Amino acid sequence: MSPSSDQHPGASEAFLGCGYCSEAFPGREQLEVHVKMIHPGSDFASVPAPLPSREQGLLHKTPASAISKNIPLSEVARHCTPEDCWVALNGKVYDLTEFMDRHPGGPTTVLAWAGKDASKFFNDIHKGVKIEQYLRPEAYLGDLGVDENLMSESFWHTLREARVAEVREELERLVSQTDGARRKANTIPRLLQDRTINEDLRAKLQRLETQKRVALDAEDYGKALEIKKAAEALLAEKQHEDLHEVQLQPRPAAGGIPLSEVAHHNKPHDCWVALNGVVYDLTDFLLHHPEQRNSILAWAGRDSSPMWNKIPGRFPSSTWMEYFMRP
Repeated sequence: MSPSSDQHPGASEAFLGCGYCSEAFPGREQLEVHVKMIHPGSDFASVPAPLPSREQGLLHKTPASAISKNIPLSEVARHCTPEDCWVALNGKVYDLTEFMDRHPGGPTTVLAWAGKDASKFFNDIHKGVKIEQYLRPEAYLGDLGVDENLMSESFWHTLREARVAEVREELERLVSQTDGARRKANTIPRLLQDRTINEDLRAKLQRLETQKRVALDAEDYGKALEIKKAAEALLAEKQHEDLHEVQLQPRPAAGGIPLSEVAHHNKPHDCWVALNGVVYDLTDFLLHHPEQRNSILAWAGRDSSPMWNKIPGRFPSSTWMEYFMRP
C-alpha cells in the first residue's frame, strides 16, 4: 500500500508516521521537517501511527521524574560572554566569570571556551589538576547533561515554549511597572550598549575598555588600574554624570564601608578584601606579589574572616598579616 500524501481519516486522533521510515511525530510541521531533512526530494507522505515508544515511557513516570537535575550543554551554550561565562569540565558545569581575570593563562583562553565543553583541552594541559581548588564554592553550578530516558524531544519542546511564554509575561509585567522609565546603565559594558549615549563618549569608553582588556590579557594589572581610573574620570565629568549609574568612587556609610561596596572591587586591578571588620585594598600588593594572586583573589570583594588563621602562614592569617601587610 502506498502512503497517502494528505491527512488520513482519524489523523487528528493519532500520531503522524513517516511514509518512508518508522519515525512518528505529533504534528504535521514536525513530520514535514523530518521528510525534508531525512528523505530529501521526496513528497510529503504520512501514515497512521501509534504513540511512539519514546513517548510511551512518559505515561508510566510521575511528573517529577520528567525533570532532570542536570544542566544540558544547550543551556551552557547560552552563557558565552565575559560577563556570563559558563564552561563544562569533566561532566560538571562551572561559572568562570569571576575566575576569568585571575586565570594564570589570562582570560582569553577561558573566554575561548565559554559556553562549551572544554574537558579535552583542559585535561591535555592540566592533567591531574583539580580545578575546584582554584574556584570559589559557588562557581560549581551542577552536573552536565540530561538523562535521555527522562524526557522526549517533543516534550522538551513543549517545556521550552511554556518557559518562553512565562518569561515574556514576566517581562511585560515588569515593563508595565516601570511605567516606561528608562533604567540607566550601572556598568560600563551596559553603558556601551545604550544607544542613547553620545557617540563620542561611546568611542572613548570603547577604546579604554579595549585597552584595559589587552592589559589584563598581558597580566599588566598596574596599567589596567590606570585605564580603569581614566574611564571613571571620563564618566565623572559633569556632562556625563546624568547618563549612567556606574559606581565610580567608594561612598562609605557613616559607620564604615558596607560589604556591598566591597563586592564591587573583585578584580586583579581593583581588589578589596574585608577581614575582621576592616577593609583592605590589596591591589598594589598583587602587582608586586603575583605568586599569591589566586589565594587572595579567591576572597576579592568578600569577607575573608571565616578563614582567619585556618592555614597559618597563608592569607588570611595573623602570621601573613605581620609579614606582608603595611598600613
